[in-house]
Amino acid sequence: MGSFQLNGATVLEMNTGGDLATVLSPRPYLHPVRTLAGVAVTEAGPVDHPHHLGLSLSFSDLNGTNFWGGSTFTENGPAILPNHGRQVLAEWLSLEGLGKGTVVWLDKSGDPLAVEGRSYRYQAHPAANTWSLAFESLLQPAVDVEQLSVSSSAVKGRSGAGYGGIFWRFPSGDVPAKVLCSGGTGTGIAHGSLSPWLAMETRHEGKNVSVILAQDTSALRPWFVRTDGYVGAGPAVAWDHPATVDRGNPLKLSLHAVVHDGSLTSPQHVEELLLHHFSSSPDRTP
Repeated sequence: MGSFQLNGATVLEMNTGGDLATVLSPRPYLHPVRTLAGVAVTEAGPVDHPHHLGLSLSFSDLNGTNFWGGSTFTENGPAILPNHGRQVLAEWLSLEGLGKGTVVWLDKSGDPLAVEGRSYRYQAHPAANTWSLAFESLLQPAVDVEQLSVSSSAVKGRSGAGYGGIFWRFPSGDVPAKVLCSGGTGTGIAHGSLSPWLAMETRHEGKNVSVILAQDTSALRPWFVRTDGYVGAGPAVAWDHPATVDRGNPLKLSLHAVVHDGSLTSPQHVEELLLHHFSSSPDRTP
């Protein structure tokens, strides 16, 4: 649909997802997201999980519709069901440093289920070889829908599978990914934590690249993090219990990212990079 540039480099591309198969739960997504040096830090449609689409927003169960793609977890285990939904761009405006618009969520029957206001704000970062991105969303019921219920495989009984929300699928690197959060190092520490930030470092063709993901501290959610089998992460909306959404209580989501060519030397380095991001983002506080 379009590409976004910074300092002469194409740092991300936006796709409508309109050409995707129904079983993938078609939706808008960002891919590839690249460092300023041109290294891709997202993956879309991989063999292991073809419904993983770069950087996107999805839920495995929203009022009984699968917007995540692939199988649905049932009492008999995962199964492919005819329950996939679709997200459609109703309008979109692209400006320098900003893309924003409306996304309509259509349920498994093709009827409007939810309406979302979404924006991607991207900007240069004062640190060398670095840029930053803010993904923000406000989701509420469609006109004829009173309430939304966000669920997950974990809520249905699959341990540790609380995924659902803004999700970043990383490409596999030359070496195992390194995970760092405010509580320490390693996937085991980060997964399920309420760390305000999560850093993922990978190596591609001998080049180390890092992506820092951060939440607004006023609304921290547990991190879903996986590095075994594939590399992916995002704040989980329905980690162990459903989330309820109505017009008086819309679902507000955000994910901030700092994309860096190179390694992260320490938690202090991470926090310094994030401080610059938040201090230069309109109406944002760390």
